Amino acid sequence: MANVETIQQRKELIELLQREGINPYPYCYNPTHTIGAIRSEFEERVLPGQELSERISIAGRVMAMRSMGSQTFVDLQDQHGVVQVSLRKDVVGVEQYLGMKRSLDSGDIVGVEGTIMKTRRGELTVQTQTWELLTKSLRPLPDRIYRGEDAGKESVIETEMRYKQPELRFLLERGSRDILVKRSRAISLMRQILERHGYLEVETPLLQPVYGGASARPFVTHLNALNIEAYLSISPELYLKRLVVGGFYDGVYTICKNFRNEGIDRTHNPEFTMMECYKAWWDYNDLMKLTENMWEEIFTTINGTAQVEYHMPNKGIGKQNLDFKTPWPRRTMTDIIAEYTGLDVANMAEEELRDRVQQKYHEKKPYIQSEDYGSLVWGEMVQILFGAYGEHHLVQPTFVIDHPKESTPLCKGHRTDKRLVERFEPFVYGVEIGNAYSELNDPILQRSLLEEQAKMAVAGNEEAHRMDEYFCRAIEYGMPPTAGLGIGIDRLVMFLTGATTIKEVIPFPFVRYETEGERK
Repeated sequence: MANVETIQQRKELIELLQREGINPYPYCYNPTHTIGAIRSEFEERVLPGQELSERISIAGRVMAMRSMGSQTFVDLQDQHGVVQVSLRKDVVGVEQYLGMKRSLDSGDIVGVEGTIMKTRRGELTVQTQTWELLTKSLRPLPDRIYRGEDAGKESVIETEMRYKQPELRFLLERGSRDILVKRSRAISLMRQILERHGYLEVETPLLQPVYGGASARPFVTHLNALNIEAYLSISPELYLKRLVVGGFYDGVYTICKNFRNEGIDRTHNPEFTMMECYKAWWDYNDLMKLTENMWEEIFTTINGTAQVEYHMPNKGIGKQNLDFKTPWPRRTMTDIIAEYTGLDVANMAEEELRDRVQQKYHEKKPYIQSEDYGSLVWGEMVQILFGAYGEHHLVQPTFVIDHPKESTPLCKGHRTDKRLVERFEPFVYGVEIGNAYSELNDPILQRSLLEEQAKMAVAGNEEAHRMDEYFCRAIEYGMPPTAGLGIGIDRLVMFLTGATTIKEVIPFPFVRYETEGERK
């Protein structure tokens, strides 16, 4: 918490400045350069001990101040970097210098006009001719956490503060600002890639009368105007498929927020960003090519390489050099289970698999509870075995293909094995980073599967799909062969930047506020 006495002193100073006719919150300022532009333009031009005659102006926040008699040095920061500013009494004049000494604090925002020079030690510096207070800060920055631009990805803010007040994280850590910049560039590049393939960006509703498109618990709200229950979107899938039915065969995509009322951990946040795209005439094989090419292009364009060194604590995998260069391996879920358990589940009947699971794998609680064995079908046991014994071994980017049909009611059945569907999930470092299908377009089967899900929901399954009558009607008009893909933007940015928790790549992650006073 900020020092109450310091805040009161700054309030009194603001009142004093206003009485003297000085506006501590003027309307605008017109800098000629950003700090990044100054460094680009003058770093090589100016020699140590040299001062140029041309005048420039910049604006930024005072991050640190060092006074030496009749001279004060200020570290001034804008979005692009930090530069040293010199204020000398014999240059700015006695009145301006004393005014600065009296009224300027760390955290204030100022405009500075002056010349460019380098100190004898080679530090690029703005020699101030005039300065102007642009914003007087009321709440002081905790100087104990400021370490300048060299902080990089190192945390310089206590954990609780960095997520409850992320503006401080961006202000005080260049590494955090770099993550946000890379996130923006990645989303922009993803749009370019999709539109290069003919996709059209569209919007889908976030407030929905029926939620669907994923197995998840929704956030529930009430629409007063219609006096009905409504839900925050858990997925845009069903709406995008309806647009394909509507004739957008070349492809549609959306980059949107999804909301799932579930757990919070290193890779999950209740509100997260997804890209989902759907294209007629394609199947899941086409989407594997699109996915791996997209990730490789994003990484090489932004980072200059398809490789990244990554380590997520408590994952049990250790530091790895991940390589997103294409092609990525394609591996069936059953083959992965066979490799890490010795169970050839692809060639086992349901009862045989259940017996083997009971004999050998009952210790893997909470994945499989002994009282649940009798109700599990072959596909459910395959999914459980993969989650318990397979996925954490997938360190390098890998497509896990051909999932059991029980994994989703929205996917087309496999061409050669009726127990499976044509679905893939890409994994890296043991984390699922996407989901894709050859989409089910048989309207009779689709209705039947959603009706089964509706019965499960009535029986108490909170994650079962709901029956969406308008979606079922839509595909009864005829949906062409279609492939759909979803990619988690937040997890992509985690690997792109080396962030070890999803909270680092979401500008405002959801956190618990213990008291209302913390919001003040």
